[in-house]
Amino acid sequence: MTSPISSTNKHPGLNTRYWWVEILLGIGFIALSFWFYATPIETYISLAVFFSYVMFISGIFEIINAISFIKTSKQWGIFLIGGIIDLVLGYLLITNENLTMEILPVLLGIWFVIRSLIFFITYAKLKSSSTKNSGWFLLAAILTLLFALAVLAKPLLGQLTLVYTISFAFFFMGLFRLTLGIKMFNTHGK
Repeated sequence: MTSPISSTNKHPGLNTRYWWVEILLGIGFIALSFWFYATPIETYISLAVFFSYVMFISGIFEIINAISFIKTSKQWGIFLIGGIIDLVLGYLLITNENLTMEILPVLLGIWFVIRSLIFFITYAKLKSSSTKNSGWFLLAAILTLLFALAVLAKPLLGQLTLVYTISFAFFFMGLFRLTLGIKMFNTHGK
C-alpha cells in the first residue's frame, strides 16, 4: 500500500522533498508558544507585530510547498489558498499595527480555524491511505480548532487569557507540523 506522504506520482500526496520546511515551521510554532507563555504581558503588547510576521512568513512557506507539488497532488490548490490567505492577512497586519491590536483576537481566531481545517484535510488524506498513527494529526486539528473557537467566543475575556490560549494553539499547530515533517522525512527517498 502506498503512503499518502509520497514523492512518487503513484499516489498523490505531500511532497517529501520539503520535509524540513514542516519541521522548521513546527519548531518555530512550538518555540513561539513557549515564549508567549513565559512573557504574557509583553507578549500581548508585541503580539500584533510578531503574529503579523509569523503569518506572513508561514504564507510564503505554504505557497512554496503548494507549488512544489502541483504535479503530484490534486489538492495543491487547498494549500495554495491557505498560503495566500496567510500572506495577505500577514501583510495587512504588518501595515496596520494599531488596528491589529484592536481586532487581534478575532483575526487570530479566524486564522486558527482556517489552519485547523487544513489540518483536518491533511488528516483525512493520511487516514484514507492507512497511515499508522494518524490519530495524532486528528488530535492536533481538533485542539487547534477548539482553541480557535475559544478565542472567537471570548475575544475580550482578557489579555492574559488570550495570550495563554494562543500559546496553546501555537503549541498544537507546531506539534502537528513537526510530526508531519518527521513522517515526511521517514518516507523521503523510499
